[in-house]
Amino acid sequence: MTNKQAPSPPPAAAETMELSDLPLLRPGAVARQLGMSVETLRAWEHRYGITSSQHSGGGQRLYSQEDLQRLVWIKALVDAGHRIGKLATLAPQDLQALAQALPAEAYATAGAGHGEHPSHPPTRLALVGPWMAVKAVAQALEHRQLRVAAAVESLDELDLAQVDAELLVLESTVLDSDLDQRLERLYNTSIKLPMLILYRFGSPDMVTRLTEAGHRVVRKAVEGIDVEWLCEMIRRMEPATGHAGGEEDALPEPRFSESTLASVSEQSDRMQCECPRHLAELLTALAGFERYSRQCEDDSAEEAELHRELRIAAGRARLPLEDALQKLVRFKGIALG
Repeated sequence: MTNKQAPSPPPAAAETMELSDLPLLRPGAVARQLGMSVETLRAWEHRYGITSSQHSGGGQRLYSQEDLQRLVWIKALVDAGHRIGKLATLAPQDLQALAQALPAEAYATAGAGHGEHPSHPPTRLALVGPWMAVKAVAQALEHRQLRVAAAVESLDELDLAQVDAELLVLESTVLDSDLDQRLERLYNTSIKLPMLILYRFGSPDMVTRLTEAGHRVVRKAVEGIDVEWLCEMIRRMEPATGHAGGEEDALPEPRFSESTLASVSEQSDRMQCECPRHLAELLTALAGFERYSRQCEDDSAEEAELHRELRIAAGRARLPLEDALQKLVRFKGIALG
């Protein structure tokens, strides 16, 4: 972000934002975070009424961040042998005191979700952006076994050389025309971290440049973003919980640029054979679909995995077609750029 970015909220607003100001969560999101089934969560609510959960217009139960924190404590204590009937009557401060008295391993297990190993160290984050910098966001992330090493409102305030972080999350309302250059300069003075960039407005060219630089770029309105969604996005970028990476994730970049393919198509129009043009159009579509699948907004871990598989499938289809086009243009004497 540059000095032209949208105005940040006044410091007083950032300081007074609480967990209760963050978006409500659906039962499925809460159950995943706790590492339990939705059915069990519903049974707890029906029998013990353990949270002050609300309901949506359609009648679905919704949970606040405070509800989730209470459930994390209860889950840890139940797993340690405490009776849920007694825990359900305790005040939040009493639950917190009991949970914090548990061995670190037992307390870390609650809220891990997704089958994470309790001994896996929390990912250390550097957060950049007006919304990212508020204390309530950091608290919500840390409740989910993520550690905030730094939280600042703008890139100008960030010194990665002084921050012990493993992942950078950048909130940028607008993808400014020099953002990729600013990020490159930032990395030139420190270690290069994986980066998740959330934006609202930006040109396709800038999105492509940032993606080609290795950043994860997602179009998402940041204000009031679902913290559970953000946690899932962050966890999918972790080497320990993501894909180990193999040949399918190491597909080479497209061999031909869009301008080269357009040139092939134009030259093909002057020939009786239209095969070069058809191949050029197919390759343009496949490369575009790969970029789209990589940049697509993800609402769940399952959807992200689906888009990853689609991207890989498109890349695998692209490779033999590139070989075919290479042979065809040589045979036809078509100039490549």
